[in-house]
Amino acid sequence: MAEGAGEEKKKFSIWDLPDVPMENDQPNEKNTIVFKLHVQCKRGSPRITVKSDALKWLPNGSELVKETRNAASDSSSKPETYTYFGCSQETIPEFVKNPIIPKYPDIIIAKLGPGQEFEQEAHAAKGIGKTHAKWSPVATAWYRMLPEVVLLEDIEDDLAEELKSKCPVNVFDIEDLGKGRRRATVARPRACTLCRECIRGDDWEKRVALHRVKDQFIFTIESTGALPSEVLFTEAVKILEDECERVIMELS
Repeated sequence: MAEGAGEEKKKFSIWDLPDVPMENDQPNEKNTIVFKLHVQCKRGSPRITVKSDALKWLPNGSELVKETRNAASDSSSKPETYTYFGCSQETIPEFVKNPIIPKYPDIIIAKLGPGQEFEQEAHAAKGIGKTHAKWSPVATAWYRMLPEVVLLEDIEDDLAEELKSKCPVNVFDIEDLGKGRRRATVARPRACTLCRECIRGDDWEKRVALHRVKDQFIFTIESTGALPSEVLFTEAVKILEDECERVIMELS
């Protein structure tokens, strides 16, 4: 993840690049970002900590020359690097006023002692999870049936307090009826995990009923940070629609 370095800090990620590469596509200015890191700790100097702010964006792509077997015979030709950019990424509208820098500048990359040197290129390539799991923007995703909590009778006063204290996820609340009377209510039914603590003990199964709504589900999506969870959901629905349309066309 990186962000623009202009006057207004604009959040940027690899997903802002125009193209998603197909399986046989080569790295180019539309699907790859290249950073360079070259740090040296001179002899006699104290140890230094190399952090992510030392990464420098290379808008023209890789500067590392590929090693080839026939390098001697091709000495007159232009050296081949690990990326081929048809134009500088500085000309891409998204980056004209927002040059790319690391979003978090204080991530420790390495620690160097006197006489040590660190040099590398970091290539961030855009892709999709269907090609490889490393590109999946989803950390975890799961679903559960919608829980339903029903009070079969009015539960008041001391019993209401007892019911509220029995629930470990705070599903129940206390309603003040006035004149010192209190009544239990189901305040947060979606928080229920159906642990059954509320119906343990004498006669509590006669007061509280727990069910699963079999045709309603709660989906939970956790993002890796590349895309917001709400974007992941809408994009997944679009793909599902496309798959359904394809199946309908094949059956018709």
